[in-house]
Amino acid sequence: MAETRVVDIDALIAQGEPIKDAIRRGTREAMKRHIQAGVPMVSQKDGKAVMLSPEELKQMLIEAERI
Repeated sequence: MAETRVVDIDALIAQGEPIKDAIRRGTREAMKRHIQAGVPMVSQKDGKAVMLSPEELKQMLIEAERI
């Protein structure tokens, strides 16, 4: 049987960074899956929905890894 891990959600939210890191990791994983599938990904820019091509996603990942 799997062990149950207790996580203090309030403490994580108060810290902020663990949540932001999880969102970044999830976003990058989604981008990689869209690139592999060769399909665009919907995002938002200036409050409007935009479609990002796999090529645009690749470039964004490259730039993000430079930081």
